[in-house]
Amino acid sequence: MTLFSSLIGGLGLLLIGMALMSDGLKLAAGNSLRDFLAQWTNTRSRGLFSGFMITGIVQSSSAVTVATIGFANAGMLSLERAVWVIYGSNVGTTMTAWIVALIGFQVNIEGLALPLVGIGALLKLTGADSRRASFGMALVGFGLLFLGISILKTSFENLGSDFSFPVIENLNVLAICLYVLLGFLLTTLMQSSSAAMVIALSAAEGGLLGINAAAAVVIGANLGTTTTALISVFGATPTAKRVAMSHVFFNLLTALVAVFLLSPMLWLGSTLQNFLGLNSSAAVSLALFHSVFNIVGVILMWPISSTLVAFLTKRFRSREEEQAQPRYLDKNVLTMPYLAIDSMALEIKRIAEMSFAYTLACLNNIRDQHSPLIIRSLCKTVGNYAVELNRGSLTPFVSEALSNLIESMQEFLFVLDLSDDIIALHGIHGHTELNTEMREAALNFSSSIQLHLKGLASSSPEELQPGIPDYEDIEKAYRVFKKTIMQQAATGRLAIERMDILLQYANAAKRSCRHLNKAQRRLLSVQESLQRNAAGEVIPTALPESENLARLQESGTQLDNEKP
Repeated sequence: MTLFSSLIGGLGLLLIGMALMSDGLKLAAGNSLRDFLAQWTNTRSRGLFSGFMITGIVQSSSAVTVATIGFANAGMLSLERAVWVIYGSNVGTTMTAWIVALIGFQVNIEGLALPLVGIGALLKLTGADSRRASFGMALVGFGLLFLGISILKTSFENLGSDFSFPVIENLNVLAICLYVLLGFLLTTLMQSSSAAMVIALSAAEGGLLGINAAAAVVIGANLGTTTTALISVFGATPTAKRVAMSHVFFNLLTALVAVFLLSPMLWLGSTLQNFLGLNSSAAVSLALFHSVFNIVGVILMWPISSTLVAFLTKRFRSREEEQAQPRYLDKNVLTMPYLAIDSMALEIKRIAEMSFAYTLACLNNIRDQHSPLIIRSLCKTVGNYAVELNRGSLTPFVSEALSNLIESMQEFLFVLDLSDDIIALHGIHGHTELNTEMREAALNFSSSIQLHLKGLASSSPEELQPGIPDYEDIEKAYRVFKKTIMQQAATGRLAIERMDILLQYANAAKRSCRHLNKAQRRLLSVQESLQRNAAGEVIPTALPESENLARLQESGTQLDNEKP
């Protein structure tokens, strides 16, 4: 009963110590974690290094994973870079084993742990909510962690004198798998691979487990971290699911390699141990083994990571991502420019429909966070397609159509920015401070714009149905609204700040109409030209590629820069 109590107490100290240490270090790091990830993930090697370093410092791969997913979700970190941070984080978890092996089992635990607890508690109590208090909490965690290690080591030594697990002598695969399962269950139950690792090291040092069995438990503990990733898949964003699955794939690969190459890897670890002059304890051997098979995993992932990223990108698609995929662009028709232009026109028509719908939503003060991302993604894809098309020789007709389509798309992107301004400036409906005259002018202006855009979305600017305001009507309504705003401000019935917001809002709304008119006119012009030339254009001469590129670049940058 006393032995059982010691095991439970040691495990409790270990878990609470690790929790305090990890939380304290994360709080002490503050925004450094975010800043470091933002600056050091732009290449594979940097992502790997940053994942390793931060995990080693804060002693929490979960914190690094969460931060990585956050950056990937925000679009600041591509999936390709995010997975390398995750791989580095897996290597960084080996630091726990090294801390335990080189400090926890090699020094006077009580002589180190108790002063750490005392100093940490003093910093925590005197530091209020400062970084010093967080660092103090981490020191307390270190101290409790080492005390837990000491108790577990003593308990396993006492248990090992009377009982031991079967030694894996013939490297029976079934026996190895059972020990791997043991490590996996320990990590799953405690939700801490580091805690399971410490138990394996303590059991090996205490003689309860042989080195081979302990190594198999270490493999299982490393594999057990995937349970957290698998749990996070449910209800998570597509990006989070992809990052989590990359974590699962990496750990499965390293576990399989480590199981089938257990003996060679232990031999390699022993050779490195002797070469580096390290202590010949079982804990150091296991720490080396843990590092070796994770590094081998990184080496194996280096040539296949791009394939994995491409595979994951096609999985866990959300509705928004599906909508952001082009429906008409086909690289196979790039050698037939007329068909390629027709495909581009159809895709930009989709962009037009979304742009009209998003602008109307913003005018009604309805926030839609998905449409801008979908529209911008589609525009980027269409732009890349246009660059590919422009590398070939184009006839004057196709070149002119390409320029018009690119300019139309640029207009829609500009309207997207204006719509964001409109929603940021808030709607003009429901404001009690507007008097009757102001409200009438505002409603007339707003309804005119919405009727105009709804009519424009289904026809050309020149062919609006009777009763639908044209752009001249929008200009008139704008001038009336602007004049009313200025008069109300001049008489002191409207605050200057409110006047400025309303004027900006009105100007952004009017400009949105004008640019949508221009975009729609260009798009419909190309579509009509394509219909008239359905039989194909026969013009033998082609514009030089350099001239095409110049025209494309020039048309792509002709945005309206008028001031409000």
